[in-house]
Amino acid sequence: MKSKLLSIFAAGLLASTGALTSCNDDDDNMDVELIYASTQVKSFSLKANTNILSGLDSVFFSIDLVNARIFNADSLPYGTKVSNLVLNITTDACSKVELNVPRKNAADTVINYLTNSTDSVDFSNGPVKLHLVSYDGKAERDYIINVNVHQMVPDSLYWNQLAMRTLPSSIAALKAQKTVKYGDKVLCLTSNGVRFSLASTTDPYNDDWQSRTVTFNFTPDINSFAATDDALYILATDGTLYTSADGTSWTSTAQQWHTIYGNYGNRLLGVKNTAAGYTLVTWPQTAEAAAPADFPVDGVSSLCELSSKWTTDNQVVMLGGRNADGELMRDIWGYDGSRWAKLSRNFPTPIANASMFDYTIAETDTLSWRTKELSVLIAMCGEDEIGLNRKVYVSRNSGIDWKEGDDLLQLPDYIAPRSMAQAIVVNRLTTESRSASSAWKEYRPTPLPRWWEPAQPLQLMSRAVAPVTEWEVPYIYLFGGYDGLGNIYNSVWRGVINRLTFKPLQ
Repeated sequence: MKSKLLSIFAAGLLASTGALTSCNDDDDNMDVELIYASTQVKSFSLKANTNILSGLDSVFFSIDLVNARIFNADSLPYGTKVSNLVLNITTDACSKVELNVPRKNAADTVINYLTNSTDSVDFSNGPVKLHLVSYDGKAERDYIINVNVHQMVPDSLYWNQLAMRTLPSSIAALKAQKTVKYGDKVLCLTSNGVRFSLASTTDPYNDDWQSRTVTFNFTPDINSFAATDDALYILATDGTLYTSADGTSWTSTAQQWHTIYGNYGNRLLGVKNTAAGYTLVTWPQTAEAAAPADFPVDGVSSLCELSSKWTTDNQVVMLGGRNADGELMRDIWGYDGSRWAKLSRNFPTPIANASMFDYTIAETDTLSWRTKELSVLIAMCGEDEIGLNRKVYVSRNSGIDWKEGDDLLQLPDYIAPRSMAQAIVVNRLTTESRSASSAWKEYRPTPLPRWWEPAQPLQLMSRAVAPVTEWEVPYIYLFGGYDGLGNIYNSVWRGVINRLTFKPLQ
């Protein structure tokens, strides 16, 4: 693989010298041109060394001739050792090419690159200075070389700084909660068994919630709380379906349902139990259909909306649950706006009350070391046949096939396994990588597995014409959930794939 080594900064140089020509006399112009023309770094790269990093010679370095800087905008992977790098440098015909390498508590090491170009260079103590002297000795210039390394694992699901907040509520001693997305808001309904609170926010990142007490004229099943595009819904403990526009005033639909699955646009999907058996229903009402014998009637994951290359319309999918006989299921069911269909029976384990959501992950190809972002479904938490599940599973093809996520995607030990938690993704417009509220606690991330080998993606020259000043970062918020004894976790955890918080390269 060949690196594209000349930076777009050269274009900036031409513009700069052109501007100088219009403002200075001929002698000054000759001096400027002499400095750049006789002390110019034409190319820069690292020599291949698979013991350090696969594809090391393909790492892209920018050469800023105006500011005399050489650097890799996309940092090397977390953990890369930079104490033994061999450099490939091409310059004008210079009489002196020296590298001044900093050392701790000692004078710099000076390497004569003209006679010792294969000597290794130690970047572990900071930037290295490259000193050039023109062939005739009349001009000289110093360049600063930075070899940047990520300070975190870019492709891991990172819960470190994002840690824990308590559930937003105006009441104490919580016993139940359910959180949903409703338009551009996140709504969290909580209860202590007697009183009820509804909190809302458009900005969960900054924990900016408005809470108010809610009075029901019926006894609600908090765990059935749901939202469509234009209304809120909840079941009473006797199965009556109620609806509301704002979560404060509730009206009965006169429908008796067993379970609410979620929404398809402005349509609510569920199942009711009749004398003839379980029946699939919607609200507003459409044609009803008998539920298949293996259809889950409760304990399903939240619905996820997705588009598929195999269908013309969007569909929603749900995972697991229990059938009418109470048997745990491993199936993926989908609804396309007119009917339900089983999409897969390939989930690794039967599971109920899992948290499933669509997200973006970053993966690195182990041959080319190109990193690409993939849209996936992620499932975590819930209950399997052994007990509470703590594994994280990933599907890369809309829920058809699943496998256990690698160690970098698994939940850290400090987040306990739980059931009936809600994982909600909310994009946040950010202007700085790794931005975070100081109110969130710090925790150690999951350690790297021994087999993990850092890898650097090949970056291509950008065609961007304007600098990136802001971008959206999708944060995952894990609300509540229950332990094995049915006790609520009064917590909100926030996670993100590290790489998605970095400023996009151009």
